[in-house]
Amino acid sequence: MLNRNVANSLNLKLLFVFANYGGLLLLSLTSLFGEWSGMASLGTFYLVLVAPIGMGFIAFQNRKTRNDSKYQKAAFWASALYFAAAPAVIISLILFQN
Repeated sequence: MLNRNVANSLNLKLLFVFANYGGLLLLSLTSLFGEWSGMASLGTFYLVLVAPIGMGFIAFQNRKTRNDSKYQKAAFWASALYFAAAPAVIISLILFQN
């Protein structure tokens, strides 16, 4: 990204995007293989209440610059698709829970 003159603010946006998707993965693995805990509940509340606001903000900021570089396009689509991915993961975990 440094060689392609991409803005440094994109690094923080991508960190936030990866952290949210990592949280979804951690939620899935905890639900499938682990024992549910209070920390898992806090993470779920974060993914349901806080993360959509941040991801919407990132998608809104990158809507005009998404064609400037492949990194900005990836940040835009990853943040926009969170609104489909998060409910799909949470609903599938509820439906397929033992």
